[in-house]
Amino acid sequence: MVKIGMITIGQSPRKDVTTEIRKILGVVEIVEIGCLDKFTREQIEKLEPKKGELFLVTLLRDGNSVKISKGKIMNLMQQCIRELESQDVALIALLCTGDFPDFESKKPMIKPGKLIHALVQGILTEEKRLGVVIPSFGQIRQAEKKWKNLNPVITVASPYEKPEKIEEAAEKLHVKNVDLTVLDCIGYTGQMKQRVREITGKPVILARTVLARVLRELC
Repeated sequence: MVKIGMITIGQSPRKDVTTEIRKILGVVEIVEIGCLDKFTREQIEKLEPKKGELFLVTLLRDGNSVKISKGKIMNLMQQCIRELESQDVALIALLCTGDFPDFESKKPMIKPGKLIHALVQGILTEEKRLGVVIPSFGQIRQAEKKWKNLNPVITVASPYEKPEKIEEAAEKLHVKNVDLTVLDCIGYTGQMKQRVREITGKPVILARTVLARVLRELC
């Protein structure tokens, strides 16, 4: 049986993500590890971003979402990679769509952020308009930089708080008549994707299922 390592920048297990991934992957062994698995709430608070600092949004084991400084999480991610290598996984997947540098890894690493970016570039032409949904208003500048060559319309709706916000974001994208929408966080669900598609009337890319299908291709 193929063994796949998965890293969340929050705490494992992320059953909210892996349940949908397993439906596509089929019978595989998933080894999950979280950058914050051994951290107390007080230690996690020390990783919160300062004003103007790039950050990521993730989920803790207790169901609460937190903002984590991107710069402060890098070394922890590298430690997680080393731990998964020691468990002899065949592949390592990041459960985050953030932009990351290349890590040192003896195993192939799959970054869903790069996957969805390449997928969009392969679909949209210059005259088309991209809709992007992100978790936090504080990430708008990051998203504008990430998608700048694709004429993005960026809206905000956290996958971890107030589900109705997803519908509000989709309505804004519908008004802007986008041609394709990306749900740019691993936390967005298949149900959220379906609702955005119903409201916009256009295709929607969901990071977790794109990741799952690439992993299936590689297994």
